[in-house]
Amino acid sequence: MVDHVDLNELKEETERVFRSGFMCSETAVYVLNKFFDLGMPESAMAMATGFPYGFGDGGNVCGGVAGATMCLGMVFGRTVPGDPKYKKCLDLVRELNDDVIEAYETTICPDLIRDYDFKDPERKDHCVGIMMAVVTSFAKIMEREKGVKIIR
Repeated sequence: MVDHVDLNELKEETERVFRSGFMCSETAVYVLNKFFDLGMPESAMAMATGFPYGFGDGGNVCGGVAGATMCLGMVFGRTVPGDPKYKKCLDLVRELNDDVIEAYETTICPDLIRDYDFKDPERKDHCVGIMMAVVTSFAKIMEREKGVKIIR
C-alpha cells in the first residue's frame, strides 16, 4: 500500500485508461490497484471484464462501482469464513455506492446512461464523470481508513 496518491493524477489516468478501450470495471480495477498498490494480480482485470453495462448488459449496477467494490474487498474483505471484518467492508461499499448516488441519483447502469445512445461519444463523456466520482470516493475512503494521504 502506498502512503500518498495524487488525486488529479488518479483522475487523469482513469480517463486515459477508460478512453483507451478498457471498460468501466476494468478501468476501476486497473487504476485503483496501480495507484494504491493493492497487490491484485493482473488476472483481476479479467475477473472485472464481465461487470460492464450492468453485469454483462444485464441492467444492474455500474461496472465502475463493481470494479471499485472489488478493490474495497481486496483491502477490507475477508478470506476466513466467519471473520466479522466483512461488516466493515460492506459499510465501505455502501459508502462508495451512496457517494455515486449523491452525484448521479443511482448506481444502476441503464438509469445512469438512459439519456444517451450507447455508441455516442457523449455517453462515454458521461461515464468518465461517473468514473471520477467512483475513484474520488475510493480515495476518500482510503484516506480515512488507511491513512493514505490524498493530494488534492
